[in-house]
Amino acid sequence: METKEVLVYDNQHGFSRFLKKQFGKDINFKVYKKFSPEDNFDNIQEEYSFIFFIVYSGEDLFDFIKLQRKGVPIVVCSFNKEVLCKFKNIDDISLLDISASREELINNFQMALHTYSDAYIN
Repeated sequence: METKEVLVYDNQHGFSRFLKKQFGKDINFKVYKKFSPEDNFDNIQEEYSFIFFIVYSGEDLFDFIKLQRKGVPIVVCSFNKEVLCKFKNIDDISLLDISASREELINNFQMALHTYSDAYIN
């Protein structure tokens, strides 16, 4: 069986690098800095087991709309507590505060990978 990838939307590439460094041996990450008009996510369930969506500003939310309700679990990650609070009442996404310490981040990302990824066996 072919392993699905984890989509990471990170327009500043800080956390995508962190994820690849920490978990890249076990997980295949497909990183997007920005979506192009040609990006088509109609078959997203066949390609990705879940999504880490890093939100730095409100502009990122335009790309979030392309992924929402496509049937793939989304973990919204942000430094901004206000952004996280706005997502709090949406049932089909998980939230991750990335202003936590490095150790907490590793544990939180590891928990998300264990919960959502069909490839992560750690």
